[in-house]
Amino acid sequence: MANSKNNALEFSSAGSEILEAADAVTGKRYGALQILNDTVFGALTATSIDGTAKLVGPTFAAGTVIYGSFSEVTVTSGIVAAHKY
Repeated sequence: MANSKNNALEFSSAGSEILEAADAVTGKRYGALQILNDTVFGALTATSIDGTAKLVGPTFAAGTVIYGSFSEVTVTSGIVAAHKY
């Protein structure tokens, strides 16, 4: 099995940031986005996900977790725990 932080779920050792409406972050690296309140993204960039533009606009329900290597996250509405790696 690969030895990646996603597989080992080691996000807690790197910390997290809580992002809410109007927060825009670029240049940091997140391995998972955990939706705490129903959320709409205004922008997402992830090197490990093809077609991130398709994730911009729809509403993600609370409890959803999106895994990837995110370097840009803009929250239009809702609250997200962005887990660093």
